[in-house]
This record gives sequence, C-alpha cells and structure tokens, in this order.
Amino acid sequence: MKTQWQRYKELELLPERAAEPQTIHSPLIAYLDQRWRSLLNHRAAQLDYEYQVEYLERRLRITCSQTTEQPSLWKRLWRLLNHPLDFGYSFSQSEPEIRQTLDREGQTWWQVYDPLTGQTAYLESEADVHIWLEERLYH
Repeated sequence: MKTQWQRYKELELLPERAAEPQTIHSPLIAYLDQRWRSLLNHRAAQLDYEYQVEYLERRLRITCSQTTEQPSLWKRLWRLLNHPLDFGYSFSQSEPEIRQTLDREGQTWWQVYDPLTGQTAYLESEADVHIWLEERLYH
C-alpha cells in the first residue's frame, strides 16, 4: 500500500528522487503552525461570507436594473457626465453597449447598457445577453 507522500508525488508528478519533507518536533513551531492555520481558516470563512455578500449585491443590482421605470434626471446627467467626449458620437445613438468583464473570482460577466432607457444590467452568460437584446427589440 502506498503512503500519502508516494500518492502526493504521483499526483503532482514529482520525481522519485524528491525527498519526503521532515517534520520538526518543536513546541514553538507547533504553536506557530496552529495559530497560522486558525488565522487562515478564520480569513477563509470571512472571504466566503464576503463573496456571498458580493454575489447577492450583484444579483440585486441586476434585478434593480431590470425595472421599467425611467431613470431620474440626476442619473441621466451623471451618465452624460461620465461618458467620454466624442464629437463624432451621435447623441441619438440607440445601439446598446455590451462589455465583457471579469470579477475578482475570475467569473465572466456581461455588462449591457441601453442608451434609450439609460439602464445598465450585469448578466451571467452570453445567452442572457441574447435574451436581453431580443426583449429590447420587441418592447
């Protein structure tokens, strides 16, 4: 029967000559190792919670951006001020803007903007973008 180290070497494709790490039997090292592991576990639990909150906030933004209400005057003004100036750009442009973005976890999101309504949505897949475009065409 293979030891845990032998299985690890096979899985990681380590050469046979790789020596097994030796454990140091020191109370100080054991204490520091225990504290380090507990700190890492605590941070991992916090990150899981933060990612859950971040995901829920994204879903809330998506849900809120799918409302049919017209954006307020202040939102329109804010968007107008935040658009780069392009004198060749027509203000009556009605084509949607679609951008692909990555979040901190590496997940792909599609940001879609409808200049007619001023709405922005964050969608999870390219299929959702197609559905959004079709709904926009027929409404």
